[in-house]
Amino acid sequence: MWTQLGVLMLVQFVGMMSGTIIATALPAITKEIDGTTLHYTWMFVTTALAAAVTTPLWGRLGDIFDAKTVLQWSLGFYTVGALLCGLAPSADLLIAARVIQGIGIGGHIALTQALAARLVVPRLRAQVNGVMAVSQIGATVSGPLVGALLVGVPGIGWRLCFLLGVPVAIIAAIIVHAVLPNAVAPSEGRVDLLGAVLLVLGLTGLLGWISFVGKGLPFLSSASLLWLGVSVIVLAVAGWWEWRAKDAIVPLRALAGRVPALAAVASLSVGASMFGGTIFVTQYLQLGRGLDALIAGVLLMPMALATFVAALLVGRLSTRSGLIRRYLLAGVILVLLGNAALVPLTPSTPLWWVVVASSLVGAGLGMTVTNLILIAQNATSVRDVGAVSGTIIFCRTLGSTVGLALFGAIVAGYVPAVDSVATSALSELYSQGASLVFLVATGISSIGLVAVALLPPIALRSTVDLAEASTVAA
Repeated sequence: MWTQLGVLMLVQFVGMMSGTIIATALPAITKEIDGTTLHYTWMFVTTALAAAVTTPLWGRLGDIFDAKTVLQWSLGFYTVGALLCGLAPSADLLIAARVIQGIGIGGHIALTQALAARLVVPRLRAQVNGVMAVSQIGATVSGPLVGALLVGVPGIGWRLCFLLGVPVAIIAAIIVHAVLPNAVAPSEGRVDLLGAVLLVLGLTGLLGWISFVGKGLPFLSSASLLWLGVSVIVLAVAGWWEWRAKDAIVPLRALAGRVPALAAVASLSVGASMFGGTIFVTQYLQLGRGLDALIAGVLLMPMALATFVAALLVGRLSTRSGLIRRYLLAGVILVLLGNAALVPLTPSTPLWWVVVASSLVGAGLGMTVTNLILIAQNATSVRDVGAVSGTIIFCRTLGSTVGLALFGAIVAGYVPAVDSVATSALSELYSQGASLVFLVATGISSIGLVAVALLPPIALRSTVDLAEASTVAA
């Protein structure tokens, strides 16, 4: 079992590190290919958006077809996207290639969780999820350090951040084929392409509006209101369709129960902090404090260590007791406190304060990210576990995507273009923008705290499927 889970962790590591490995490389990237502060944000947002929309689609494909084969398809998408990113000659083409890469990452996220759910019963899965969280969040947090190291490679530089993923993904696909058993599809159905199209159009429109409003697009202008109105209407139609569709890409009916619904809300909230703690802290250290990319990456290592320790500890304690709500509650509180501690950022904030605050966020993420999926799986029959896992992950990734767009728009409002601002002014302006980012993140984290507080006492079951589902099948 652990060999198979190790393979899933490798796939997760490949996908999640791709999300943040360019955080410390962005100044070098934008300088070489003439990018702007808005390009900073959209190099992350496009990947997160593609992953968010396709995560439930991959989960559904894993329910219909052999999940092992579908996972290999997602690795193929990732490989092509990484290769195109590494060869991109301009910021716009790099962003487009990141979309392809994000589609593959969506498959990594959904299918590794679904396959793990079929290998391990929920109570043991608490410990397994703790280990997998180390791979998932550890890759997210350590990505900036790896990116900083790769930027300094002569002759290749930042392009190696993408190209290095190509052979690793190919090796991962080979190992998946050799080690993982074929997962017989538990259900039949079709792929909800209309739902996918509606979600892409609605979310892209909303994120685009968040990024451009107030920057050449007045908030109360007719163009702004029309853009926002159309995006909201398309998302409303998408929600209506997903509620009614038999084979919905985001099966909202799966969230009808109290536990899955609250887990979805908490995942939206926690997702907003998942990249904020790495990307914007890293950017603050570089642009707000003038630190070298490598030093900025090193200062995030305590956050990675906190994530590692918290995920393993909570996984072990949850498996031993069968209880998980208390750890989720503590985790969300830590995320909130960490974000709140980063609000008073200035160009002279002690670095130890930044390290401690970001480590609180890391510890909270380690305690919550995968366990929110676990409590939803715990309340779901095995025939629907892929769809439910994909939906919860979709909510988390959607929270990350909207958070990135919102936070990036806030920073761009203070620093429209790094090269156009004098060094002496850049430090103060970026610090002000980062401070507001974490103030908003604190407010969003409070929503997650309320959602987790409303969860009922939860005991992890020791059977693969729900008792009632097994009775019906018999």
